[in-house]
Amino acid sequence: MNPGPPPCQGDALPPELPALIQYFNLVIFKVNVNFAGDGREIMKNIKVRNVQGDDFLKIAELAEKCSSITKEKNSIYHMFTKFFRNTSFIVKDSAEKGVLGFLLGFISPVDPNNAYIHILCVKPGFGKENIATHLLQSFFEVLRDKGCRKVYLLTKPRNKVAVSFYKTLGFKEYENDKTIAIDGLNIIRNYNGPGEHRVVFFKII
Repeated sequence: MNPGPPPCQGDALPPELPALIQYFNLVIFKVNVNFAGDGREIMKNIKVRNVQGDDFLKIAELAEKCSSITKEKNSIYHMFTKFFRNTSFIVKDSAEKGVLGFLLGFISPVDPNNAYIHILCVKPGFGKENIATHLLQSFFEVLRDKGCRKVYLLTKPRNKVAVSFYKTLGFKEYENDKTIAIDGLNIIRNYNGPGEHRVVFFKII
């Protein structure tokens, strides 16, 4: 099996990565897939901006409408809007009332060269607006400015939409001695515990 380019030095994930991911209950879900910096228009009457403290309630409301994602407690959304504002983004309409998509991410406090995406969510029915790609590119822009060059995320093997989307953007599947092949995917067996197999994606930006 060809392991491909490693996401970090050595032949295994950084020892702190699984703990960080498990702590944040990292899950990447269905992306209705779409670059814009803070406040840059991406379509008429819609813009991408960094999250603000009070956004967590609207984020939680949208998350409830996205059947393919794992729902979090409001405290998790609030944590990101309060402590990870510079690496988390939201798309709202011009009236600042409705949330059309959001990305919650962070730069590792253990290794600033690594960043992680916790949640990427787009409102059902807005997939054709390329909102997910714009959110990701806004995130990448911040990482580059801070000298961070590696991005990680997880997705469930059955989430074919997310898998296809991330591959299109150049994300690679990480492999190690626990990798198994399922439906043409390289999956880390029991990554988050017994039966919790995951596709571990990484991208050098």
